[in-house]
Amino acid sequence: MNKYLFVMCIALLFSCNNEKTPASENVKENLKTLVEGETYAYMEKDYEKWASYWDHTNDVLRLNVNDTGFSQDRGWANNGGKLESFFKEHPEPITATFENTNYDIYYDTNLAWVAFDQIWTSPSGEKSVAKATITLIKKDNAWKIISYTAIRYKAEDEQVNILERK
Repeated sequence: MNKYLFVMCIALLFSCNNEKTPASENVKENLKTLVEGETYAYMEKDYEKWASYWDHTNDVLRLNVNDTGFSQDRGWANNGGKLESFFKEHPEPITATFENTNYDIYYDTNLAWVAFDQIWTSPSGEKSVAKATITLIKKDNAWKIISYTAIRYKAEDEQVNILERK
C-alpha cells in the first residue's frame, strides 16, 4: 500500500507541474532573431512585414541621434505612417549589409530590453556604426517593439562613450 501511495504522490507531483518556460538562451535567441528580422524587413522596404514587428499604439517611441542632430517621434501614426509613405516613395531595397554584435538582453514575462552595436557596410565598403536599444512588450503572446533608439557615430571611433557630452 505504501508503494502505491508513493507512486501516486510522485505522479500527482509531476502532473501538477507548471508549464515550463523556454530556457533563457532560447528567449534571448528569439529576441535577437526578432531584432534582425525587423531590420531585414526595413531593408526590403516591406511595410507590412516591418510593421508586424511593432506595437501600433501611441506609446511607440523612436529616437535617432547622429552627427547632424536627432529626431524623435512618438506614437505609431508618426512612426509607421511616415515609413509607409517613405517605403512607397523609395521602394528600392537597401543593398547595404549589417551585423549586430555585443548584445545585452534583459527580459521578464512581458517586457524585454535589447541593446546592441549595429555595423552597416555599404556596397562600396563604407561603414557606419550605431549603438541601439530596443524595448519590447509582449501582446497576445508575441513580442512587439515599443521603443527604438539608435545613436550613430563614426566607425573609426572604436571606444565611443555615448554618455559623454562635449
